Amino acid sequence: MLTFNYKTQYLFERDNLQMAKGKTSDEKKSNKSGSDARISRRREKAKPFERYDQKHPLQLSFFEIMEPENKQYSNTVEIYDFLPKEYLGKAPRVADTYLPRLDREFECRGVRYRMKLDPARIEDKDGTVREYYPSQREEIVEDCLRKLMVDGGGVFLDDQASVRFTLYQLQKELQENGHTYSYTQIRDSLEVLTKTNIELSSDDGNIRLIFSPIETLGIKGEGGETQTFVRFSPLVTNSIKEKEFRLINYKKVMGYRSAIARKLHKRLSHFYIQAGLTNLYTVLLSTLIRDFGLTKYSQMSKNLRDFEKAVEELKESNTILNFYKEEIKQSSPRFKVIDYKLSFQAHFDFVSDVKKANYLRLRLKGIDDPTYSGNPDSLK
Repeated sequence: MLTFNYKTQYLFERDNLQMAKGKTSDEKKSNKSGSDARISRRREKAKPFERYDQKHPLQLSFFEIMEPENKQYSNTVEIYDFLPKEYLGKAPRVADTYLPRLDREFECRGVRYRMKLDPARIEDKDGTVREYYPSQREEIVEDCLRKLMVDGGGVFLDDQASVRFTLYQLQKELQENGHTYSYTQIRDSLEVLTKTNIELSSDDGNIRLIFSPIETLGIKGEGGETQTFVRFSPLVTNSIKEKEFRLINYKKVMGYRSAIARKLHKRLSHFYIQAGLTNLYTVLLSTLIRDFGLTKYSQMSKNLRDFEKAVEELKESNTILNFYKEEIKQSSPRFKVIDYKLSFQAHFDFVSDVKKANYLRLRLKGIDDPTYSGNPDSLK
């Protein structure tokens, strides 16, 4: 299980918490009573790429996948890739400008988390400042940035995981994986990821953070900058340092049409570590709705249809072989279907990917025997 010592590892997180503790009673009342109150944080002052302390630690080498035969793979990181931070669907913008704070809960490996997200404020072409949640596009851009890091573009800047790239390189990576975005759309996504603020806390007290998906963004040619780069969130940095990441079939994930299919594949890659024909992965539909940040309809059969469409994509990609559903009913005060138990049977190709990921996890933990049959919790 990933733990996080924010006091000693991330100074800016400590400063944010101190600022929050130092609020006046009027500010606290305002935060409780209004949606106008935004997450308070102090960012590090931006500086040129060459002024950062640049290192390539051993943990980053473990994170990279340089073998030509493994180019279809990337890595997903604990907790961060489970944040329900994307808004799927039409955002409920007020007066064509403002968006309410997202307040969502989710669970990862038995620990409950609460995420508060303030949308990014962006000046559009018409000069109007509008607020934007991260969306499917931002998720895809982030996955591509992670892939560029895995492919050797990574560096630690002032001890924070980062990646160097060009906008053309990012656009080409997106195009090669079925997502054609203009430079303007890519720039907009990078800006949304940089200006979105997230407050994350865990029930067990191990995590309390304020951060952005992208902590620092530098664009070559702007403000004297000589290199385009991003510095990722402290959650990504910590996962790399603690080797809390797992192999994932990046090509398949990027090929899905729906966000639900992408999120479902990522979840299976992390949790379905004993995938096989006789070992099913079982989860409640209500759990997936909560953890994916989806809208729960009054009739859950509508949610089920959305997931069934996603499952068809996973079947087409040879990730899922079979899918089973079971109604969960209440008998009083009136008969009603209140949930569904979903079970997934892995395809042989997915089993192969999981075995490869498990082997790499064992190697990272210092267990060299690929036939290891000990406690499966050691693979988490």
